[in-house]
Amino acid sequence: MSKKPLFIRLAQPTYGAYLLRHHHIQAVGMEQLSHLAPPFLVMGNHVHTFDPFFVSSASPIHIRWVAGAYLFKMRGLRPLMERWIQAISKQQGRSDLYTIRTISEALKQGDVVGLFPEGTRSWDGEPVGFDMAIAKLVKIFKVPIVLLNLEGFYGLRPRWARKRRKGTGTIRVVEILSAEDLGKLSVEELYDHLTKVLGHSNREYQKENPSTYQGNRLAEGLEQLLYLCPDCHHVSTLASKANTITCTSCSYEATLDAFDQLHIHKGEHVFADVAAWHAWEKKIITSEQGTDLVYPEDQGVLFQKGEERRLRTLSKHFTLHMEAEGFTLKTKEGQTYQFAFPDIGSMIINAKNTVEFFHNQQLYRIRIQQRGSILKYVERYQALQKGETV
Repeated sequence: MSKKPLFIRLAQPTYGAYLLRHHHIQAVGMEQLSHLAPPFLVMGNHVHTFDPFFVSSASPIHIRWVAGAYLFKMRGLRPLMERWIQAISKQQGRSDLYTIRTISEALKQGDVVGLFPEGTRSWDGEPVGFDMAIAKLVKIFKVPIVLLNLEGFYGLRPRWARKRRKGTGTIRVVEILSAEDLGKLSVEELYDHLTKVLGHSNREYQKENPSTYQGNRLAEGLEQLLYLCPDCHHVSTLASKANTITCTSCSYEATLDAFDQLHIHKGEHVFADVAAWHAWEKKIITSEQGTDLVYPEDQGVLFQKGEERRLRTLSKHFTLHMEAEGFTLKTKEGQTYQFAFPDIGSMIINAKNTVEFFHNQQLYRIRIQQRGSILKYVERYQALQKGETV
């Protein structure tokens, strides 16, 4: 039986209750978890930084969450992650045999394990997707799975946003699949089913349940996601203030309303929402046109190298410049690092405009200034990996 650690038993009725109340989050169907005999898996879409905290605060049973390995390397966090909340380390973006073994052992001990198959939070409220390896793992573990939808969480605070908004969110138990149910499905059938159930779309949710998310800085931070102007095609010329985003090169201007709908005031290209704009720029940057774009230098604020149990800081003052087949980092101290996309094994964004990647098997973390976009590097890399670029 999965038992709650002392820290969780103390935190849930205090901080946990405050967290749900403060963010106006309700839970629907979570009581079913207390009637389901462990071990089992809990899986959901991933939108908000606090997703695991929200779910655990609303859960009648303890859930051991799979969390990014970088958290375990941060000073002071390792004891909290390992002993106090019993999280399971996962190196994002890579196949991790250690993580699989740890999850398997936790399930054998009768624990409940929670994970977000997408592996990273959605930037625009639309599904990120995941590969078939998740379905294969579920088949191997042979335990029930609880499937959740975190509804409205994008509106509460989009990944790119600098400030939270006032609105409501719902943690909804959509479905529980027994081990017998899973046994009847092939890997392909299970993958299709998980993709459908966990592929929560904020756009579709807003169509069915129009909800407002109030704030006076609704657009601030959008330049982390929207890095390409649709009119002049200049990169990193977008700037946000209050509810407005503008291009400093051609004066393209749009505002974002409380329903997360875009209203274009100056410019030729019209997008209904942020997701539509993002889909357009992603198509451009991952095509032949992306090679022809001029990428200005980004100002970096943190450059780290991964070691066995910690992250060593190499520089806090540097520039980062993307080219067609990679990017170059130049420190204030005069050092130059070349990172070719073909030599990068995995690349994923975690907290605070920070990218984490393995280059020739060595782990690095790079953070750029708040008003830049690290996303363009990752989307260019991912397209090259998938062979989508021309």
